[in-house]
Amino acid sequence: MKKKIIVSFLVFMLFLTLPMEASAKTYTTKEQVYNIIKKNLLAHKVKFTITTDMDVMSEIGRNADMFSAVAALDDKKTSKDGDYLNLSISSWRTNWQWSSQGDTAQLTFSAVYRTTLKQEKAVDEKIAGILDSLNLENKTEYQKVKAIHDYIIKKTSYDQSLEKHSAYDALINKSAVCEGYALAAYRLFTEAGIKCRIITGYAGGAAHAWNIVSVNGKWYNIDLTWDDPITNTGKPMLSYDYFLKNAKDFSDHTRDNEYNTSAFLKKYPIAKENYKMK
Repeated sequence: MKKKIIVSFLVFMLFLTLPMEASAKTYTTKEQVYNIIKKNLLAHKVKFTITTDMDVMSEIGRNADMFSAVAALDDKKTSKDGDYLNLSISSWRTNWQWSSQGDTAQLTFSAVYRTTLKQEKAVDEKIAGILDSLNLENKTEYQKVKAIHDYIIKKTSYDQSLEKHSAYDALINKSAVCEGYALAAYRLFTEAGIKCRIITGYAGGAAHAWNIVSVNGKWYNIDLTWDDPITNTGKPMLSYDYFLKNAKDFSDHTRDNEYNTSAFLKKYPIAKENYKMK
């Protein structure tokens, strides 16, 4: 399940001024750089170069968390940023160049995506159709979460080849590993107005991904993959063993460190009691 991240900081000191495109815009703050990176990633650009200044380059520095910072920029108008963007890219690479005779610097960013832009558009259309068919407009948060949980589990089977990781795989190809389940759920929950995060870590001795959701102001664990078990007969099965659970009843899941910090737990405190299903 784990995403492969390649961070390469290849820094070249050039003794001649770097050839800059005359039309290239120079971004003068770290926030501007991060936002333009995000814009290019959402557009599925494989490789792009951003011109900034030496001060911004120094501020960003050898920031191995650059991609996480970019993905965390939240735009309420889309559900394709945040955790979805974070897990939709399998690897990324950066390269800084600067000139010894000027104050400009260039950041080249390369990314490998799990899907094509065409596939992402298909996911957008599929999500719109699913939400329309589920008729969630006047439903409670609990009803929305349950309807989406049930839909994904009924329509998706676990990919035993362990090669399908995307929401496209889960929703269009109808088969995916845990990442695909979690990504599809994230998109649907978010589009339905449910606050949601994707958590990565370990479960059952293997790398794993699941979600947390907010229902009536409280956060709960929810694992759609484990609520869609592989049966001996191959017959589909829908369960609620990992549906809106507290930490105690989710103890067979271990979070990665970034999701277990005091700051994260303070922002996303898991309810003390399981949600009582209706």
